Amino acid sequence: MSEKFDIIFSNKNDFQSYYDENDSALYRLRDLSNINILIGANNSGKSRLIRNFLKCKTCFYEDRCHLQNTIVSFNDIINENSFGAYNFVQNVRYQGYQNANREILFKNLNYSDNQFEILKLIDFNINVLQMLSNSNDLIKEFNGKSYTRLDNYKELLSNLLDELKDMIHIDFLKNKKQIFIPTLRTAHSIFSIKKEIFSKISEDIFKNTIIKSYELDKEKVDIFTGLDLYYQIVNTRNDIKEKRESFEKFEEFLSENFFQNKKIEIVAKFNIYDKHDGKDDSEIINVYIDGESNDLHQLGDGIQALFILMYKIYTCENDSLIFIDEPEINLHPGMQRLFLEQITTNKFLKEKNLTYFISTHSNHFLDLTIEKDDISIFLFNKVNKDKFVVKNVNHGDNSALQYLGVTNSSVFLANCSIWVEGISDRNYLKAFLKAYCRDKKITYPKEDIEFAFIEYAGSNIDHYNFDEEELKEKINAFSINNKIFLISDYDGEYKDNKHQIYQQIADENENFIYQTTKDYKEIENVLPFKVWDKILIHFCNKRKVKTKEEIERIQNLISNSLKRKKEETYKDSYIGKLLKNIKANVPELNKIWDKAEGTLMNKSEVSYKVLELTEKEEITWDDFKDNDKIVSITHEMYNFIQKSNYK
Repeated sequence: MSEKFDIIFSNKNDFQSYYDENDSALYRLRDLSNINILIGANNSGKSRLIRNFLKCKTCFYEDRCHLQNTIVSFNDIINENSFGAYNFVQNVRYQGYQNANREILFKNLNYSDNQFEILKLIDFNINVLQMLSNSNDLIKEFNGKSYTRLDNYKELLSNLLDELKDMIHIDFLKNKKQIFIPTLRTAHSIFSIKKEIFSKISEDIFKNTIIKSYELDKEKVDIFTGLDLYYQIVNTRNDIKEKRESFEKFEEFLSENFFQNKKIEIVAKFNIYDKHDGKDDSEIINVYIDGESNDLHQLGDGIQALFILMYKIYTCENDSLIFIDEPEINLHPGMQRLFLEQITTNKFLKEKNLTYFISTHSNHFLDLTIEKDDISIFLFNKVNKDKFVVKNVNHGDNSALQYLGVTNSSVFLANCSIWVEGISDRNYLKAFLKAYCRDKKITYPKEDIEFAFIEYAGSNIDHYNFDEEELKEKINAFSINNKIFLISDYDGEYKDNKHQIYQQIADENENFIYQTTKDYKEIENVLPFKVWDKILIHFCNKRKVKTKEEIERIQNLISNSLKRKKEETYKDSYIGKLLKNIKANVPELNKIWDKAEGTLMNKSEVSYKVLELTEKEEITWDDFKDNDKIVSITHEMYNFIQKSNYK
């Protein structure tokens, strides 16, 4: 499946209370991803939509972008050629396909939200193709008009039409396991007591409650509440090799993220003699950490909460649909980030090709999705008890965050903080740190637990909205309980005064460390030419850069242009000077800088691309380490985080 797709509801009554932002009945969800986040206030219809989905018998998958592109390809071929024939003898079997002039011609396909309309045109053209290919009683010339023979186009047109037909009415639910993790969940075993004797409640009363309350089909939907976690572990431990391996991957996840890579073994304790005697209070889940036994319920609510979520995700079948109601329950913001990073970047989980639908109230979840362009967000709003409006929120759309009233509280929750002037600085520093950790084969620090990025808005200081003493007071107040690493660009009217104030605070306060891009105009100026060489192709005119050959040609132009330049020349000028000079050699490069030779017009877009390519390992530490300033900042930042967490 592609990165973005639509779901079309075959039975509109399944979602009759839902409307899109144009106030039309909701019959399709557009631009979904493998990870879909549903947000909104209480009673805004998020969880109800998930439950309706779980009751849905059929819905269709549509790769709208691919479908539209394939339609264009078909139309281009038939419009560039004069395929057709003439029904000279007026054979009745052709009359349903001929026009008023008795010509049998292909029809242009038009994309429609109604798949039946597209299908009718596809079938029409399939029949026309068969007639033009096999009918001897149709003539190719008439009244001086000559029709193009199909020849080599026959197979191409046939393949395109078959491909188009295969894209229509794809059952989204077919052969997919549906897993529902409701809010009613726990990793604890539940006990009853009679005559001072504890007895474990083996029946999954949470699951039964969900089935009863929401009329879900227990045969169709795997409802996981955690109450049968003990028995699931017993079964998984004794299952086929693939299941056992997925469980071992889950143990590795716990080891790497919570127990400093110590050996983890999860055991469902079982005493056969107690079982024979009718006693089951010893049936508990043990987590062995380097051989030391710990009951699961002793490891803290956060680990237990994440245990339930990640266990099912790691051990489920490939291609499953995962529905989760409020995963943030009992999860510290840092663990929310860990959960999201696992499902978005973990190689083992990505290979499982899972699709997630997650309802949440967590503004922290939303804050994290700003960094991800492969996540879809749907904003829910309740109009009345019978009407809910669903809006698809574009990547980076702040309306979703504003709707929940986001404030950055990470500074109070992480063990130290990295202060940056804006989102672009944050993205660059993350890219540097991730590339460095990968190169050194060390674990990337846990964001929002071990450290957090704080955007302090450097412009406030540049324009002196408060005086020197007020600035010192603010930073010192924050640093009482939170160690601060602050980095700033070395630009602006007051750059020397700003640097002097920061440096003075750092000298006086051991909880405050200061770094600057001094000797470079802005943080973009520290990026080595190797990095610009890898990202600029993504900022060229896409209408002129379509084919593989065009991409290779323009990439060579970019590379050659950079080879003729010296990095030192552009250290203390806005990056627009470099890009303007490259554009002189590469006219396809878009003007992404301000004024004649100014700063970037959309700094965040460029920084996202650097971070994205770093996460894909297309940009590596070998690219970054060419710049001594990057090496210095990254080393000091990493050591600062380690010292703040592991003195």
